[in-house]
Amino acid sequence: MVEAMIYILRSGSPWRDLPGTFGPWSSVYTRWSRWAYEGVWAAILDLLAEGAEGELRHLDSSHIKVHQDASNPAGGQENQALGRTKGGLNSKVTALVDGRGRAVQLALAPGQRNDTIAAEEIVLPENKKVVADKGYDSDKFRDRIVSVGSEPCIPPRAGRVAPSKYHRGYYAKRHRVENFFQRIKRRRRIGTRYEKLDVTFFAFLTLAAVLDWLKPF
Repeated sequence: MVEAMIYILRSGSPWRDLPGTFGPWSSVYTRWSRWAYEGVWAAILDLLAEGAEGELRHLDSSHIKVHQDASNPAGGQENQALGRTKGGLNSKVTALVDGRGRAVQLALAPGQRNDTIAAEEIVLPENKKVVADKGYDSDKFRDRIVSVGSEPCIPPRAGRVAPSKYHRGYYAKRHRVENFFQRIKRRRRIGTRYEKLDVTFFAFLTLAAVLDWLKPF
């Protein structure tokens, strides 16, 4: 069944179009939904993240466009991490990756949510250097990083009265989190959101992150 789930993740195929060689699509979907609600893939990602390497942790977010089939969930869009931006209906994925660009934590939010607010679901690491772009340049967020014994490496926004210093060498490696998003978006179920429910879409995100740890894309 896991191979069937990976097939859906990679191809973006509707569940009903799952090839018969994988067995009944309804059985695979039932197992997928159960594992999504139980947080199976998130638990596996947590175990893998214990092997995170390096003193740098790179933080960023990326928008995922929402397919029209996922735009009308029960309970409303806001309750399923859907939000409207200038680019249309989106979801925002926040990722914290290690020194090799592998996901340590993920969070899902509506597309229009501010970066620092969306990152509130991320548990910041202790005694690390947290690298992020100007979108995270706020005193509150910097204080949050310092409060856990870590060091912020965030360039200041233009017009800052008292701009903070940052390590340009560390910041030059921020592409590792961008490369992570590039890799997982090759999976068509991630490149476009087809899932109405945030819990099942987040399960696809964590499955893609787990595969990123286990083998190259």
